[in-house]
Amino acid sequence: MSEKLIYLLQRMLRKTWWRCALLSLVAVLAVVLSTVLGPYIPRELALRLGSDSIDGLLNILASSMLTVAIFSASTMVASFGAVANSATPRAAQLLIEDSTIQNTLAAFIGAFLYSVIALVGLHAHVYGDGGRLILFGFTLAILLLVVIVLLRWIDYLSVLGRLGETIRRVEDATVRAMDQRLAKPFLGGRRQTRGERGSHEVMAPTTGFVQHVSMDLLQARAERLGTTLHLHVLPGAFVEPSLPLVSSDSPLDEVACKAIADALLIGSGRTFDHDPRFGLIVMGEIAARSLSAAINDPGTTFDVMATAVKVLGHWSRARSERDAKGDVLVEFDRVTAPPIREAGMVEDVFAPIARYGATAVEIGITLQQALRSLQRLEGDIPAAASELSRYALRRAAHAGLAEVDLAQLTGVAQR
Repeated sequence: MSEKLIYLLQRMLRKTWWRCALLSLVAVLAVVLSTVLGPYIPRELALRLGSDSIDGLLNILASSMLTVAIFSASTMVASFGAVANSATPRAAQLLIEDSTIQNTLAAFIGAFLYSVIALVGLHAHVYGDGGRLILFGFTLAILLLVVIVLLRWIDYLSVLGRLGETIRRVEDATVRAMDQRLAKPFLGGRRQTRGERGSHEVMAPTTGFVQHVSMDLLQARAERLGTTLHLHVLPGAFVEPSLPLVSSDSPLDEVACKAIADALLIGSGRTFDHDPRFGLIVMGEIAARSLSAAINDPGTTFDVMATAVKVLGHWSRARSERDAKGDVLVEFDRVTAPPIREAGMVEDVFAPIARYGATAVEIGITLQQALRSLQRLEGDIPAAASELSRYALRRAAHAGLAEVDLAQLTGVAQR
């Protein structure tokens, strides 16, 4: 199975509908099993343990689950809007793909469908005494599941859509993407040196953002052509038909160009998968929104800066450990890929803060302290942090910061 197919399958499994369909199928199978296994239950046991309350239980389950499912769906939509308004619309993507929300909706819809189908069969007299007993057992199990899910859902609503929880989700998604990239720093290919490219190029077939690169398909095509392919874009890159995606050392026919272009999945927006910089960009957007005059929430900016320092520190330490071990996996030796730009990772999150927080001395002081922490790391991050520190001072001076505040800010930066 190709990496592209696995990626598309993973994206599909994050959709809500398949969980609802799966739980609904389980509910239908439970009703069918009650009919099939009923004749195998001894009549004496069925009469002794049979319950006359099954009809009432199913009626309660059917009426309540529909109401709860509608309420949960409306709460979910309201939370999406709250996250988009308080943080950034890009962060709502993480909430949409949240497994707890999807499992809750699937459980409620599955319980509703189970109770409706069971009631239809009950009133149609399809169950014997043994079938009613098995149906009663399944109903108790469904009720227990609903109670557990409902209690968990009530507790989960206390943090759903909160800004702090949104920042935590973005942090987790960014760290996951970083760990994936650190495990395969060049997507499993060879490191591409500066200026390395082939004489024959494959242009982007459409406009959008690179969401996934199937290195196995590129490797297979390179082996078939007996050449080396050079990848010039990473997940998250913006492309349009005049920009090259891949170049080759040997000529490419139309079939090869189409196969190479199909190995790259291009969509209308960026995703958190395989794109560590996107999470940092979203953090920068959250901080920039909190610094607007309409919101004026510097505390959120402080939280974002602390989270960004933590995330970049994780990247630097993990990268240093990997380099010390010399453990760089090369699965696709006929494909080269560029390294991620570490300086850009610093700019993604801290440049908006330096730009929009230039008039607030408390933001500037905390920003300088955060950048000083980054200067103690390894790789290209310290140099980028030093340059951004100077940029923040120039922005503060240009914004007309009071002389005493500017002197204080300069002193913090020079310490």
